[in-house]
Amino acid sequence: MAIFSSLASFFRRHKRKLIITTTLTVSAYFVINHFIFKKLRDFQKSLKQELFIKEQIKRRFIQTQNDCHSTVLSLLPVLTQPITDYLPIESITNALKLRKSNSNNNQEMSDSLLTANNLLLHSNENMNNETSYINKSKVELWNDLKIKTLTRTLTLIHSISGLLLLTRLQLNILARRSYLELAIVMAGGKVEASNDQYNDYLIEQAYLSLSWWLLNNGWIKLSDNIESLIIKKFENLNAKSQLSISQFELILNEINQEVLNSNILGLLFPLNYDHLIETLLNTNPQLVNELDDSNSNLLKLINETNLLISNDFFQEIYSKLISSSTNTLISNLFFNLDHDSFVLHQQNQVTNDKKFKLANFLAQLSIQCGIICDNNHFAQYDHHELTGNIYINTLNDLDDLEEFSASIYSNFE
Repeated sequence: MAIFSSLASFFRRHKRKLIITTTLTVSAYFVINHFIFKKLRDFQKSLKQELFIKEQIKRRFIQTQNDCHSTVLSLLPVLTQPITDYLPIESITNALKLRKSNSNNNQEMSDSLLTANNLLLHSNENMNNETSYINKSKVELWNDLKIKTLTRTLTLIHSISGLLLLTRLQLNILARRSYLELAIVMAGGKVEASNDQYNDYLIEQAYLSLSWWLLNNGWIKLSDNIESLIIKKFENLNAKSQLSISQFELILNEINQEVLNSNILGLLFPLNYDHLIETLLNTNPQLVNELDDSNSNLLKLINETNLLISNDFFQEIYSKLISSSTNTLISNLFFNLDHDSFVLHQQNQVTNDKKFKLANFLAQLSIQCGIICDNNHFAQYDHHELTGNIYINTLNDLDDLEEFSASIYSNFE
């Protein structure tokens, strides 16, 4: 009883202090608890928002790369058809078949009798091209076939690699602004609305149309450069000459390296003023004056593109694309020329030193050119979706190309 009496006496003496202390303690608890939980909720909200923004940007980035792939596939016929017409190996092959047919029938036919009408009986395609070969000898035709087939193959590889890289560069530059605007809006900021959205659209379309330079001009000069190198490298080889696949690959790599060392970048994009004028006059003549306006968005896009193309990283990625396509080509040649050895080679059980006639290489290269040009390859498991071809898809999946795209996408300077 004495203990309870003492406690009661203590509370009576300090009642006021205890009430104040208790009130302050409880108040402090609720204030601190509310502050901590509020901060925690704000942090969680901010974290969720940041993760959402990152996810949205990631999705848009992936979508942009898919758009690049689709764009390249849609432009493929525009690029490849003129190349195949410019290097008409089918016409040369038809001329060779005609001569062989006449030889097998033991018919003496002079060059003067090999007229366009005779040739038309064997083929109705590429009439104008074929007539230029009807007066050539068999040796001359084989030499032409050698040069044109090799030139077509490497021209396609270099041109398509350039188109893919340029498309990645352009679309990622344009998409980057929408990524940035999205991030600002989701973070609670405000984006200044454009006063003329239609003009912005025209500027973007004009910028994308600058690929006209490669599609209509650059590939021609590129092809001529490649042809001169092929004439030099294959000068002493005829249709019956024998090469191993590794020897053939070595020659192609030497040619590729010489092409890369010849200031090729100006053939992929109109880097100087005169070429820009020519390109715009053929695509968007109403916007030519934009090139003289230092505040023009089109000029800003062009200047950034020039800067990126002039960067060593661009040339390095372009070189890797060429190397990748050449490796795909050699692998396909090996598979088709000597399937059994190819399988053993894949298992590291045999080296690819078996030799084949150059004529065999040329026949397979013609087939590979058709594959490279194919933008209409459908796979059953893709429900008839456009899937491209092994060359385009291999390039599109390169990690270095993805890194290049990401470097543009994340550059907000």
